[in-house]
Amino acid sequence: MSFAAGEWPPPTYDEACTRFDEFVRQDSEAVDPRSRARLLTPGHRTERAIVLFHGLTNSPQQFLSLAERFTARGYAVLIPRLPYHGYMDRMTTDLRKLRARDLVEMTAWAIDLAAGLADEVTVSGISLGGVLAAWAAQYRPVALAAPIAPAMGIRFLPRALSGAAFAALDRLPNRFVWWDPRHKADLPGPEYAYPRYSTHALAQTDHLAAQVLECARRSRPQATTIWMVSNAADLAVSNATSALLIKRWQQVGATNVHAFQFPRQLRLFHDLVDPLQPHARPDLVHPVLEQIIVDGTTPDPMTLRR
Repeated sequence: MSFAAGEWPPPTYDEACTRFDEFVRQDSEAVDPRSRARLLTPGHRTERAIVLFHGLTNSPQQFLSLAERFTARGYAVLIPRLPYHGYMDRMTTDLRKLRARDLVEMTAWAIDLAAGLADEVTVSGISLGGVLAAWAAQYRPVALAAPIAPAMGIRFLPRALSGAAFAALDRLPNRFVWWDPRHKADLPGPEYAYPRYSTHALAQTDHLAAQVLECARRSRPQATTIWMVSNAADLAVSNATSALLIKRWQQVGATNVHAFQFPRQLRLFHDLVDPLQPHARPDLVHPVLEQIIVDGTTPDPMTLRR
C-alpha cells in the first residue's frame, strides 16, 4: 500500500494507543524524555483529532502550549517527534541523516494513527512541519490541513533559483550552520531546540516541498479543507512559494483552499508557535491559530494590528 493511500480500515482507538506506546518505547537513550512524542486524549475516541508537526531542530515541546487549546475543545492531540530530533545532545550530528522519505513515513504513520483516535483528522505544523502538513493536504483525505509558515524556498529568491540552491546543498558535503552565529551554541530560546541545522536536512526538507509543488500541478489536494497560514514579516521562508502552491491547487480545480497572513506590522518572527522563542507572541498568535483550525474563520487583520 502506498503512503498516499493510507491504511484501511483504520486502527481502533485501543490499537492506536498501543501503536503510540510502542513508538515511544523505541526511543533510544539519546532522546530527551521531555521531547518524546506526545499523545493527549480524553481516554476514548473523539470527534476530532489533530496531528501537530514541529519544526526543523525543534521538538514536540514546541507545540505543548498550543495543544492545550485543542484538548480544551475536545480534540485528541498527537505530536510526533520527527526523526533525529529531541536528543539530549543538542549538538548531535545525527540530523544530517534525515531524508525526505523519513519525513513521509512519519507523516503517514501519524495520520494513520490519528484516524484511530477520532472521526475526523486535522493536520498542522510549522516550518518543516508545515511542509508535512502540505504533503498531507496533497495526498491524504484529512478533514483539514493547516500548514503554518511552511519551509518552502528562500524568501528573496524565485522558486526555480531556490530549488537549484537546495539541490546544490544536497550534492555538497553536509555542513552544520548556526541558526545565530552571534550566539552559536548559546542560542536564546527553548533549551530543547538545536542551535544549528544540517544543510542536508534543510535540502531534504526542500526536496519534499518540491515534490508537493510538482504534484499540485496536476492533481487536486485530497484534504477536505486547507488553510495556508503565513507571516508577512517572515524572513526565513518564501511566502511567494506558499502562494504558488495555493495557485497550483486552484488551477487544478481545488475550491477548498484558504489563506491567512499575519500582518507585517506585528513584526512576528518565523517560529509563530513556540512560546519560549525570543519575541514570541503566543497571546496573539495562539488564539488566531485556534480560531482558524477549529472554527474555520479568521480575525480582522486591523484588529490584530491594534
